[in-house]
Amino acid sequence: MYNEELKIYHSSYIRNARAIGVLWAIFTICFGIINLVVFIQPFWIGDSKDTPMTGHFGLYRYCLGRGLTQTLQCEGRLDDFATIPSDAFKAATFFVGFSFLMILICIICMLLFFCVHAEKVYKICMWLQIVSALCMFLACVIYPAGWDNSLVAGLCANGAEKYQQGECTIRWAYILAIIGIFDAAILAALAFFLADRQEKLAFASHGLINGGPAAYGMGDRASISGRSIGSKRSFQPAPLAPEPTEAYNYHAEPMPLDRRTYQSKRRGSGAGSQISSSGAFYL
Repeated sequence: MYNEELKIYHSSYIRNARAIGVLWAIFTICFGIINLVVFIQPFWIGDSKDTPMTGHFGLYRYCLGRGLTQTLQCEGRLDDFATIPSDAFKAATFFVGFSFLMILICIICMLLFFCVHAEKVYKICMWLQIVSALCMFLACVIYPAGWDNSLVAGLCANGAEKYQQGECTIRWAYILAIIGIFDAAILAALAFFLADRQEKLAFASHGLINGGPAAYGMGDRASISGRSIGSKRSFQPAPLAPEPTEAYNYHAEPMPLDRRTYQSKRRGSGAGSQISSSGAFYL
């Protein structure tokens, strides 16, 4: 009875854990796409209606309007860091690229689900996502330090300096990078949660295979037939007291003792309470 109810609860729990794991994998792939878009698109800051010219800047690539027609000419190459106008932009490019590399390795590690225990895969991906989120955070913090560059100042006009964009506006790629920080942090926390659940599922499966409701190692408590089964605790039935062979009558009259027996017991034990062989008290 206990085994059947536990197996039903266990199979339902496994289905829910797998569904959450699939969602985690999908959102991890989505974050990888966001990371790649943020890396290659030159739309971190750009012109506005108050800037003297048109243009926009990304991590390593920037486009500025030239001539009377303000035709955009783009420069900057990833294979030549010398073409990147600011050291801060170079550092931000490195950190975003490393963040994308970490999340790409995390996606590849998902193939290990077919040959390695899921708990280990989740833990590996968790650390990769933490590093990816940290790198993205550093890139978003360092990038504004390059706004004092002469090219940026020429586009953003008055007030363009470190951490001051002047007349320029923050574009969608920069906002998407900030969102990506929280996305990666949430995915890392979810990977930690799934790894912890996988460990408890393995413990529960071991208990069920060995033939009992003992050691149903879920974090949640399951109430089975009025008994509570806790996390990683074996089911130990309470010992029952043996049935008395003979009923004891507490209201029975004490057995009479003759005067000789009474006096011998009194001389042997002295003054005080006297106990007969039947267990009755005599004073």
